[in-house]
Amino acid sequence: MKTLLLLTAITFPLFASASDTCQSTTLMATYNIEQTTHDAASNKQNQLVLLRAQNSVFHISNQQVATQWTTLPHNHMKKTSYFIDDKRAIEYEATKTISNQAWQYHAQLLHPLFQKQSTLIETTGQGCDKLEHYQQQTNTKTVDIWWFPAKKLVQRISTVLSDKGESADKAVNWQLTEVTYDNKMIQQQLDTFSTYQSTDFADIGDNESDPFFRKMINLGFIEHSASGFYDSEGNSLSSAHQH
Repeated sequence: MKTLLLLTAITFPLFASASDTCQSTTLMATYNIEQTTHDAASNKQNQLVLLRAQNSVFHISNQQVATQWTTLPHNHMKKTSYFIDDKRAIEYEATKTISNQAWQYHAQLLHPLFQKQSTLIETTGQGCDKLEHYQQQTNTKTVDIWWFPAKKLVQRISTVLSDKGESADKAVNWQLTEVTYDNKMIQQQLDTFSTYQSTDFADIGDNESDPFFRKMINLGFIEHSASGFYDSEGNSLSSAHQH
């Protein structure tokens, strides 16, 4: 088994100062994701932390699982999954991308085509604090997104789903609750991930006796690993999806 301390897979960037104009390449943003219906028992809450560090982006879901995407030369992108409770990581082979849309989605939580397919409702603020409100409507769904274009950061996503088979609509809200540009805090998180024991995905088949891999296979994390695309309810999708 090829098992390594994950020291080289993470880029430890030369951070830009937090006072730089409209800092967007290095940050850590926390989102609460709330799904509500008229049936309170069906309501759900999740948390997603978006961490950007130059050519890498991380999605940390409920402080349990994190996924990293790193851009590489010649239009390649590499994915690494981190399992926080187990302090283990799985590295996947780099894949070639046709365009940078997947990377933009991971880094921004917003599909790059959304603005073109939506209506700009309102613009408020100026400079780094300029906030754009977009809306997209279909027969069964209304999506409103508030977006800081200079920071390339979503402030809020509000989705209302109308299902004729149900007595009530379902609402899903992504809300930015905290954002930090603190270099030390971000570096500490990267340092933590770098200590995880890492295994190449290709080597898992030769090591299925490992209790960690058996657990991950039973839970479906390995055979159906998260793509990093999320539906309107904050659920991971197996392929690209536009809010």
